[in-house]
Amino acid sequence: MPEVKVTFSTSRLPGADQVVDRLPPVLRIQSIARFPFDERHMLCQAVLFHEQAGLKVKWLCRQPDNRLTAGALVSIRWLGRPVSTTGAIRISRLVKLERPEASLNPFATIPHSWVKDRPLVARAAQLWEGLGRPLQHLFNAIFWDHHRFERYLDGPSSLAGHHNGRNGNFRHAVEVAERALALASHHAEAHLPVLLASSLLHDAGKAEEYRFNGRHRRFEMTERGTLLGHKHTVLEWISAARAQHRVIVPEAHYLALLHAITAAKGAPDWLGLREPLSLDAHILSMVDRLSGQADLVARNAPTQGGFGAYHRHLGGRPYVLRE
Repeated sequence: MPEVKVTFSTSRLPGADQVVDRLPPVLRIQSIARFPFDERHMLCQAVLFHEQAGLKVKWLCRQPDNRLTAGALVSIRWLGRPVSTTGAIRISRLVKLERPEASLNPFATIPHSWVKDRPLVARAAQLWEGLGRPLQHLFNAIFWDHHRFERYLDGPSSLAGHHNGRNGNFRHAVEVAERALALASHHAEAHLPVLLASSLLHDAGKAEEYRFNGRHRRFEMTERGTLLGHKHTVLEWISAARAQHRVIVPEAHYLALLHAITAAKGAPDWLGLREPLSLDAHILSMVDRLSGQADLVARNAPTQGGFGAYHRHLGGRPYVLRE
């Protein structure tokens, strides 16, 4: 079979060197496709996303890298000076980043298809900045798996209670972290990085507790959620992330984080749970409940004031005074 040759229509990008310098070093694949090019090569094409930049790239490869899938975090290997080829930039290849990078703010790489509420994403990105490098590294190690990260962002916080819609658990985590930060600002005894990390992670295990059933168009409880629950899941993630990726978190911070996530007010001794002892644990417990109750009240409140709709998690009908 004769070799098929394709000629690219090319043009140099204006200020190409400056363009490369301004691009973030890590981007997320939004979409990727591969097409036959000649007898020895495939033409690969991908759309990459970062909050600061989005671009379309093309490259030739003999053996496609099947690890490059939509959602993966990658870096670009350039092919000399960037050149535009029919709407895409020619590159040498994409490299999938296997190990979590502590310096990457993961909320800057969330595609619009994952979360349409961009102010919410910006708020989360700002909260991540307050974690400090050890806990930033831990957070990134937990969510370097893009499937897990997408489920964390996409899923609900409950099936019939508070924050039960799409992106509900993510919205709840951001609300809890912001309210915890506001309360802690008045108390020197609070440890802000630990409080922020525990707020963002306290219900993260619900990413494995609920799954969307496409056939019935609804979220449902998983087998893991039924048997274990989200607290056990997030503890597994934290432990595995530390061991697998050698995340170095001071032992005191690590214990304080786990205590804040697992402490339970009024739990019987035989359960093996501990009463909240740190101010971080007390604050998290209070704002977690407040966020859930406020969401239920808002969704069941009357438009003109007075009593709203009944919800069993509120123990009755919420009352709202409007003047």
